[in-house]
Amino acid sequence: MNFALIIDTVGNCESYYVKDGSAFNFNTHEPYTYECSIGSECFMNTWNYPFLYEGGYFINWNKHQNNLPDLQLDVIFVTIERFLDKYDWCSVDKLRQQYPNAKIIGFIKEVWTGPAYDFNHEKHLARINFLNKCDGVIHNRPEIKEFSKIEDQLNVPMRFIAQPHNVEFFKDKFFKEKELAIYEYIPNHPPRHGSTREFCDYISKKHNIPVVRRDYKKDGVYWWQTQEEFIQEWSSCQFHINLDPIEYFPGNQCTQVASTGTIQIGGVNDNHRLLYPDTATTDWKVLEDRLLDYINNEDARFKTINYAWTKLNEVFSFDSVRNNINKFIGEIK
Repeated sequence: MNFALIIDTVGNCESYYVKDGSAFNFNTHEPYTYECSIGSECFMNTWNYPFLYEGGYFINWNKHQNNLPDLQLDVIFVTIERFLDKYDWCSVDKLRQQYPNAKIIGFIKEVWTGPAYDFNHEKHLARINFLNKCDGVIHNRPEIKEFSKIEDQLNVPMRFIAQPHNVEFFKDKFFKEKELAIYEYIPNHPPRHGSTREFCDYISKKHNIPVVRRDYKKDGVYWWQTQEEFIQEWSSCQFHINLDPIEYFPGNQCTQVASTGTIQIGGVNDNHRLLYPDTATTDWKVLEDRLLDYINNEDARFKTINYAWTKLNEVFSFDSVRNNINKFIGEIK
Protein backbone atom coordinates (compact mmCIF):
# COMPACT_ATOMS: atom_id res chain seq x y z
CA MET A 1 0.00 0.00 0.00
CA ASN A 2 1.33 3.44 -0.94
CA PHE A 3 0.51 5.50 2.14
CA ALA A 4 0.82 9.12 3.24
CA LEU A 5 -0.09 11.03 6.38
CA ILE A 6 -0.77 14.66 5.46
CA ILE A 7 -1.31 17.33 8.14
CA ASP A 8 -2.20 20.93 7.36
CA THR A 9 0.61 22.43 9.45
CA VAL A 10 3.09 21.17 12.04
CA GLY A 11 5.63 23.41 13.71
CA ASN A 12 8.20 20.88 14.84
CA CYS A 13 8.28 18.19 12.17
CA GLU A 14 9.50 18.27 8.58
CA SER A 15 8.15 16.12 5.76
CA TYR A 16 9.79 12.69 5.69
CA TYR A 17 9.55 9.24 4.15
CA VAL A 18 10.34 5.81 5.55
CA LYS A 19 12.81 3.41 3.97
CA ASP A 20 14.07 0.18 5.57
CA GLY A 21 12.55 1.15 8.91
CA SER A 22 14.17 4.60 9.13
CA ALA A 23 12.92 8.12 8.41
CA PHE A 24 14.56 10.35 5.83
CA ASN A 25 14.03 14.06 5.26
CA PHE A 26 11.81 14.46 2.20
CA ASN A 27 13.96 17.22 0.68
CA THR A 28 17.53 16.38 1.71
CA HIS A 29 17.18 12.56 1.87
CA GLU A 30 19.32 12.60 5.00
CA PRO A 31 18.31 10.49 8.04
CA TYR A 32 15.65 12.50 9.86
CA THR A 33 15.03 13.01 13.57
CA TYR A 34 12.83 15.43 15.49
CA GLU A 35 12.58 16.46 19.14
CA CYS A 36 10.45 13.49 20.23
CA SER A 37 12.11 10.74 18.20
CA ILE A 38 14.83 8.30 19.17
CA GLY A 39 17.12 8.64 16.21
CA SER A 40 15.55 8.08 12.82
CA GLU A 41 14.24 4.60 13.70
CA CYS A 42 11.71 5.24 16.46
CA PHE A 43 9.07 7.96 16.30
CA MET A 44 6.17 8.51 18.68
CA ASN A 45 2.39 8.29 18.42
CA THR A 46 0.91 9.95 15.31
CA TRP A 47 4.27 10.08 13.57
CA ASN A 48 4.44 6.29 13.45
CA TYR A 49 1.69 5.86 10.83
CA PRO A 50 4.15 6.21 7.90
CA PHE A 51 6.31 3.48 9.48
CA LEU A 52 3.52 0.95 9.00
CA TYR A 53 4.12 0.77 5.25
CA GLU A 54 7.47 0.62 3.50
CA GLY A 55 7.91 3.88 1.62
CA GLY A 56 5.27 5.63 3.75
CA TYR A 57 5.25 9.45 3.77
CA PHE A 58 4.52 12.24 6.16
CA ILE A 59 3.75 15.53 4.38
CA ASN A 60 3.72 18.80 6.32
CA TRP A 61 1.26 20.45 3.93
CA ASN A 62 2.06 24.04 4.87
CA LYS A 63 5.62 23.51 3.65
CA HIS A 64 4.34 22.51 0.19
CA GLN A 65 1.01 24.35 -0.16
CA ASN A 66 0.09 24.33 -3.87
CA ASN A 67 3.13 22.22 -4.72
CA LEU A 68 2.23 18.86 -3.22
CA PRO A 69 4.75 16.20 -4.26
CA ASP A 70 4.03 13.96 -7.23
CA LEU A 71 3.38 10.61 -5.57
CA GLN A 72 1.42 7.50 -6.47
CA LEU A 73 -0.74 7.06 -3.37
CA ASP A 74 -3.37 4.48 -2.48
CA VAL A 75 -4.37 5.82 0.94
CA ILE A 76 -4.09 9.24 2.57
CA PHE A 77 -4.75 10.06 6.21
CA VAL A 78 -5.36 13.80 6.27
CA THR A 79 -5.77 16.22 9.17
CA ILE A 80 -7.07 19.74 8.60
CA GLU A 81 -7.59 21.47 11.94
CA ARG A 82 -5.62 24.71 12.12
CA PHE A 83 -6.33 25.72 8.52
CA LEU A 84 -10.03 24.83 8.31
CA ASP A 85 -11.60 27.03 5.59
CA LYS A 86 -8.52 29.30 5.59
CA TYR A 87 -6.67 28.54 2.33
CA ASP A 88 -7.81 27.29 -1.07
CA TRP A 89 -4.80 25.00 -1.31
CA CYS A 90 -5.73 23.17 1.91
CA SER A 91 -8.81 21.12 1.04
CA VAL A 92 -9.95 17.60 0.22
CA ASP A 93 -10.74 18.75 -3.32
CA LYS A 94 -7.08 19.68 -3.84
CA LEU A 95 -5.98 16.28 -2.60
CA ARG A 96 -8.36 14.53 -4.99
CA GLN A 97 -6.98 16.57 -7.89
CA GLN A 98 -3.38 15.69 -6.99
CA TYR A 99 -4.00 12.07 -5.95
CA PRO A 100 -7.08 10.88 -7.91
CA ASN A 101 -6.56 7.18 -7.12
CA ALA A 102 -6.21 7.55 -3.36
CA LYS A 103 -8.80 6.81 -0.73
CA ILE A 104 -8.85 9.84 1.54
CA ILE A 105 -9.42 9.27 5.24
CA GLY A 106 -10.07 12.22 7.51
CA PHE A 107 -7.94 11.91 10.64
CA ILE A 108 -9.19 13.54 13.86
CA LYS A 109 -5.93 14.41 15.57
CA GLU A 110 -7.22 16.77 18.28
CA VAL A 111 -10.55 16.38 20.07
CA TRP A 112 -11.49 20.05 19.77
CA THR A 113 -11.03 22.55 16.97
CA GLY A 114 -13.00 25.24 18.83
CA PRO A 115 -14.00 25.60 22.49
CA ALA A 116 -14.44 22.29 24.32
CA TYR A 117 -17.98 20.86 24.11
CA ASP A 118 -19.21 23.61 21.77
CA PHE A 119 -20.58 21.45 18.98
CA ASN A 120 -22.18 24.43 17.26
CA HIS A 121 -19.00 26.47 17.04
CA GLU A 122 -18.03 27.49 13.51
CA LYS A 123 -14.72 25.62 13.71
CA HIS A 124 -16.43 22.43 14.79
CA LEU A 125 -18.95 22.73 11.96
CA ALA A 126 -16.14 23.46 9.50
CA ARG A 127 -14.42 20.24 10.56
CA ILE A 128 -17.61 18.25 10.07
CA ASN A 129 -17.83 19.68 6.55
CA PHE A 130 -14.19 18.70 5.89
CA LEU A 131 -14.68 15.16 7.24
CA ASN A 132 -17.81 14.59 5.15
CA LYS A 133 -15.78 15.25 2.01
CA CYS A 134 -13.50 12.33 2.86
CA ASP A 135 -14.12 8.65 2.11
CA GLY A 136 -13.97 7.72 5.78
CA VAL A 137 -12.88 9.07 9.16
CA ILE A 138 -10.59 7.73 11.88
CA HIS A 139 -10.00 8.80 15.46
CA ASN A 140 -7.40 7.53 17.92
CA ARG A 141 -9.19 7.52 21.30
CA PRO A 142 -10.70 4.10 22.07
CA GLU A 143 -13.46 5.21 24.44
CA ILE A 144 -13.92 8.95 24.27
CA LYS A 145 -17.61 9.74 24.35
CA GLU A 146 -17.24 13.16 22.73
CA PHE A 147 -16.62 11.49 19.37
CA SER A 148 -20.18 10.16 19.33
CA LYS A 149 -21.29 13.75 18.78
CA ILE A 150 -19.06 13.93 15.73
CA GLU A 151 -20.12 10.54 14.37
CA ASP A 152 -23.78 11.57 14.53
CA GLN A 153 -23.03 14.39 12.06
CA LEU A 154 -21.08 12.30 9.55
CA ASN A 155 -22.26 10.81 6.27
CA VAL A 156 -19.16 8.59 5.96
CA PRO A 157 -17.96 5.64 8.11
CA MET A 158 -15.92 6.40 11.22
CA ARG A 159 -13.56 4.00 12.99
CA PHE A 160 -11.16 3.90 15.93
CA ILE A 161 -7.61 3.31 14.70
CA ALA A 162 -5.00 3.43 17.46
CA GLN A 163 -1.87 5.52 17.25
CA PRO A 164 0.80 2.91 16.48
CA HIS A 165 3.52 2.27 19.04
CA ASN A 166 6.87 0.65 18.27
CA VAL A 167 6.46 -2.04 20.92
CA GLU A 168 9.44 -4.15 19.84
CA PHE A 169 11.85 -1.21 19.83
CA PHE A 170 10.79 -0.20 23.36
CA LYS A 171 10.93 -3.78 24.64
CA ASP A 172 14.46 -4.29 23.34
CA LYS A 173 15.78 -0.95 24.55
CA PHE A 174 13.88 -0.08 27.74
CA PHE A 175 12.37 -3.25 29.26
CA LYS A 176 14.63 -3.87 32.26
CA GLU A 177 14.87 -4.53 35.99
CA LYS A 178 13.16 -1.88 38.10
CA GLU A 179 14.12 0.06 41.18
CA LEU A 180 11.52 0.44 43.92
CA ALA A 181 10.89 4.07 43.10
CA ILE A 182 8.07 6.23 41.77
CA TYR A 183 8.47 8.51 38.78
CA GLU A 184 6.48 11.73 38.89
CA TYR A 185 5.22 12.46 35.37
CA ILE A 186 4.03 16.02 34.82
CA PRO A 187 2.54 16.64 31.33
CA ASN A 188 3.23 19.88 29.50
CA HIS A 189 -0.36 21.17 29.76
CA PRO A 190 -0.88 22.60 33.30
CA PRO A 191 -4.57 21.54 33.74
CA ARG A 192 -3.37 17.97 33.35
CA HIS A 193 -1.06 18.14 36.39
CA GLY A 194 -3.90 17.46 38.84
CA SER A 195 -2.61 16.35 42.24
CA THR A 196 0.31 14.31 40.86
CA ARG A 197 3.04 16.12 42.79
CA GLU A 198 1.11 16.15 46.06
CA PHE A 199 0.33 12.44 45.79
CA CYS A 200 3.95 11.56 45.04
CA ASP A 201 5.13 13.55 48.05
CA TYR A 202 2.51 11.87 50.24
CA ILE A 203 3.44 8.33 49.13
CA SER A 204 7.16 8.99 49.39
CA LYS A 205 6.97 10.45 52.88
CA LYS A 206 4.50 7.91 54.28
CA HIS A 207 6.08 4.76 52.81
CA ASN A 208 9.71 5.86 52.39
CA ILE A 209 9.73 5.33 48.64
CA PRO A 210 12.09 7.54 46.62
CA VAL A 211 10.63 9.89 44.00
CA VAL A 212 12.34 10.52 40.68
CA ARG A 213 11.24 13.81 39.15
CA ARG A 214 12.44 16.02 36.35
CA ASP A 215 12.37 19.79 36.15
CA TYR A 216 9.04 20.72 34.56
CA LYS A 217 10.77 23.23 32.30
CA LYS A 218 14.30 24.56 31.90
CA ASP A 219 14.61 28.07 30.49
CA GLY A 220 10.96 27.77 29.42
CA VAL A 221 11.57 24.55 27.44
CA TYR A 222 9.54 21.44 28.30
CA TRP A 223 11.53 18.98 26.18
CA TRP A 224 14.94 19.89 27.60
CA GLN A 225 16.02 16.22 27.67
CA THR A 226 16.35 13.98 24.68
CA GLN A 227 13.51 11.48 24.35
CA GLU A 228 15.89 8.63 25.07
CA GLU A 229 17.23 10.28 28.25
CA PHE A 230 13.69 10.90 29.43
CA ILE A 231 12.56 7.31 28.87
CA GLN A 232 15.70 5.82 30.41
CA GLU A 233 15.02 7.87 33.53
CA TRP A 234 11.41 6.87 34.17
CA SER A 235 11.64 3.28 32.87
CA SER A 236 14.11 2.46 35.65
CA CYS A 237 11.31 3.01 38.19
CA GLN A 238 8.78 0.39 39.24
CA PHE A 239 5.93 2.92 39.18
CA HIS A 240 5.01 5.81 36.89
CA ILE A 241 2.58 8.23 38.55
CA ASN A 242 0.38 10.68 36.66
CA LEU A 243 -2.98 11.75 38.10
CA ASP A 244 -4.19 13.50 34.96
CA PRO A 245 -7.85 14.37 35.72
CA ILE A 246 -8.97 15.12 32.13
CA GLU A 247 -10.71 12.25 30.35
CA TYR A 248 -10.52 13.46 26.76
CA PHE A 249 -6.73 13.27 26.38
CA PRO A 250 -5.45 9.98 24.91
CA GLY A 251 -2.69 9.23 27.44
CA ASN A 252 -0.01 8.37 24.90
CA GLN A 253 2.67 8.22 27.58
CA CYS A 254 0.83 5.22 29.00
CA THR A 255 1.57 3.07 25.93
CA GLN A 256 5.27 3.71 26.46
CA VAL A 257 4.94 2.75 30.12
CA ALA A 258 3.25 -0.54 29.25
CA SER A 259 6.01 -1.45 26.81
CA THR A 260 8.76 -1.12 29.43
CA GLY A 261 7.29 -3.18 32.29
CA THR A 262 6.78 -0.16 34.52
CA ILE A 263 3.32 0.14 36.13
CA GLN A 264 1.11 3.19 35.58
CA ILE A 265 -0.49 4.61 38.71
CA GLY A 266 -3.35 7.09 38.28
CA GLY A 267 -4.94 9.15 35.53
CA VAL A 268 -8.24 8.94 33.69
CA ASN A 269 -7.15 9.27 30.05
CA ASP A 270 -8.43 6.71 27.56
CA ASN A 271 -5.22 4.70 27.49
CA HIS A 272 -5.02 4.65 31.31
CA ARG A 273 -8.44 2.99 31.39
CA LEU A 274 -7.54 0.60 28.60
CA LEU A 275 -4.13 -0.56 29.80
CA TYR A 276 -4.31 -0.13 33.58
CA PRO A 277 -8.02 -0.25 34.51
CA ASP A 278 -7.36 -0.97 38.20
CA THR A 279 -5.44 2.29 38.69
CA ALA A 280 -7.29 4.52 36.20
CA THR A 281 -8.50 6.97 38.82
CA THR A 282 -7.38 10.02 40.76
CA ASP A 283 -8.67 8.64 44.08
CA TRP A 284 -5.70 8.66 46.46
CA LYS A 285 -7.03 5.88 48.67
CA VAL A 286 -7.58 3.50 45.76
CA LEU A 287 -4.17 4.29 44.28
CA GLU A 288 -2.33 3.92 47.57
CA ASP A 289 -3.94 0.53 48.23
CA ARG A 290 -3.12 -0.70 44.72
CA LEU A 291 0.46 0.53 44.87
CA LEU A 292 1.09 -1.22 48.20
CA ASP A 293 -0.48 -4.41 46.84
CA TYR A 294 1.88 -4.32 43.86
CA ILE A 295 4.88 -3.80 46.15
CA ASN A 296 3.97 -6.63 48.52
CA ASN A 297 2.34 -9.09 46.12
CA GLU A 298 4.51 -10.28 43.26
CA ASP A 299 1.62 -12.11 41.58
CA ALA A 300 -0.52 -8.93 41.53
CA ARG A 301 2.40 -6.94 40.15
CA PHE A 302 3.14 -9.30 37.30
CA LYS A 303 -0.54 -9.83 36.50
CA THR A 304 -0.85 -6.07 35.95
CA ILE A 305 2.33 -5.89 33.87
CA ASN A 306 1.22 -8.82 31.70
CA TYR A 307 -2.30 -7.48 31.23
CA ALA A 308 -0.97 -4.11 30.04
CA TRP A 309 1.58 -5.80 27.76
CA THR A 310 -1.03 -8.06 26.16
CA LYS A 311 -3.53 -5.24 25.63
CA LEU A 312 -0.78 -2.99 24.26
CA ASN A 313 0.08 -5.53 21.58
CA GLU A 314 -3.57 -6.19 20.75
CA VAL A 315 -4.36 -2.52 20.18
CA PHE A 316 -1.20 -0.47 19.51
CA SER A 317 1.43 -2.73 17.91
CA PHE A 318 2.41 -2.02 14.32
CA ASP A 319 0.89 -5.32 13.13
CA SER A 320 -2.41 -4.69 14.91
CA VAL A 321 -2.82 -1.11 13.70
CA ARG A 322 -1.80 -2.04 10.16
CA ASN A 323 -4.35 -4.86 10.09
CA ASN A 324 -7.10 -2.56 11.35
CA ILE A 325 -6.26 0.06 8.73
CA ASN A 326 -6.27 -2.50 5.95
CA LYS A 327 -9.61 -3.88 7.12
CA PHE A 328 -11.19 -0.41 7.27
CA ILE A 329 -9.87 0.56 3.84
CA GLY A 330 -11.23 -2.67 2.42
CA GLU A 331 -14.71 -1.86 3.76
CA ILE A 332 -14.81 1.58 2.12
CA LYS A 333 -16.39 1.57 -1.31
